[in-house]
Amino acid sequence: MTEIKVCGIKKEDDLLRLIDLNVTWAGFVFYKDSIRNVDYNHKSLFEIARNKIGIVCLFVNPENEFISKIVQKVKPDLIQLHGSETPGRCNEIKKMFGIPIMKAIEVKNSESFKDVYEYEEIVDRFLFDSKLTKQKLQGNKTDTLNWDILKKYNGSKKWMLAGGLNHRNILEAIKKSNSKNIDVSSGVESSPGVKSKELINKFIHKIRSLKS
Repeated sequence: MTEIKVCGIKKEDDLLRLIDLNVTWAGFVFYKDSIRNVDYNHKSLFEIARNKIGIVCLFVNPENEFISKIVQKVKPDLIQLHGSETPGRCNEIKKMFGIPIMKAIEVKNSESFKDVYEYEEIVDRFLFDSKLTKQKLQGNKTDTLNWDILKKYNGSKKWMLAGGLNHRNILEAIKKSNSKNIDVSSGVESSPGVKSKELINKFIHKIRSLKS
């Protein structure tokens, strides 16, 4: 079954909906400049998630002290690094906290995979995304990437497709990229940072329709 991650979760109702839909991962953003930033003291939110859905904590060029606070309070299953973290920095975080790392990589063209291979022996997963601009990190919608390029990745790591996905384009994106793992955020929102029950349902059901 396709792994699905819905990122930018801030409300308990949205999280419960993901759990009811048997979504694989819930993504929590810990980046103060993002409209989807969540307070790590929202204890009840993380308690709902624990042992019911995979917990992903997204950081952008974080300091160790900040990661440590989140790890203690949230207890993530996966750390997503969405900034300009080097392979060395990824390795440092992985060794320090003992939590699997997913590194976001901006895929512009086939040359982008040169960067990917530098991380190959360090991180546990990749998230292939469209351009990682300041506007995107703040929570604005973005364009999709060239899905056909992703067929050229011949590394050994699991990878997740992200960037401008929604219920209208997800089937084409999966077909062209051969992706087995999907990440969505703004594509299931009625307005920036506000998740939509209807759009979440449509997105999940479109992906699940591929099972047969």
